[in-house]
Amino acid sequence: MSPATDSPRSGLLFLVTAPSGAGKDSVIGVLRDRGADVTFAITALTREPRRGERDGIDHFFLTDAEFERRLSIGWFLETASVYGRRYGTPIHQVRAPLLDGRDVMLRLDVQGARELKRRYPGAIAIFVQPPSPEEAERRMRSRATESPREIERRITAMRDYELSFAEEADFRVVNTTGDLGRAADRVWEIVTSVRRTPERTAVAADLTPVRSLD
Repeated sequence: MSPATDSPRSGLLFLVTAPSGAGKDSVIGVLRDRGADVTFAITALTREPRRGERDGIDHFFLTDAEFERRLSIGWFLETASVYGRRYGTPIHQVRAPLLDGRDVMLRLDVQGARELKRRYPGAIAIFVQPPSPEEAERRMRSRATESPREIERRITAMRDYELSFAEEADFRVVNTTGDLGRAADRVWEIVTSVRRTPERTAVAADLTPVRSLD
C-alpha cells in the first residue's frame, strides 16, 4: 500500500522469529534489559507459565477454552498451532502502538511470522538462526524446560519447515553460542537501519483480526 494512505506517524512492525533453540527470547530479553526504544508486543499461548515467567509480562497464559473464546471475538491478529499448543498475537498489542507512532517488535513462531509476512508485506521479518541444527538441538535438551516428547516435536518442526524461513525473511541473524550480545546488537542495527529508510511502509491501518483457525 502507498505510505500516503496511512498516517505518517504509524510505526513499523518488526517480526522476530526463529526455530526452537535459536535463542530469540534471549535476544529480545537483552534488548528489553537495555531499554530499547521499541514496543515489545506480548503474545498468548496455551500452557502453564515456566519458572520465573509472569502472566501479562512474558506472555498471556490461557486455557484452551479461553483461547477459543477470544478467538471467536476477534481478539487475535494471528494464531497458530505449534508443538501441540496454540499461540496467538493479541491485535491490540500491535495495532494501538503502531497507530500511536511507535515501532513494535513482535516475537512469534515461524508459522505466525510466515502468515503475517504474507498478509502484511510491509512488516520486517528478522530470522534468528542457530549456528547449526545440531547446536539448536543441544540447547533444547540442555535447558530442560520441555518433555522429551515435546523436544522431539520441536526438532522435527525445526528441520521440516522452520529453518527454511531464513530464505523468506528480510534479515537473518546468527545467534552464536556464547555471543548473545552480538546477536542482540545485530538485531538492533537492523531496526535502526530500517528506520532510516526513506520509504517506510506502514501496516497499522491494514491490520485485521482473525476469528477462526482456517
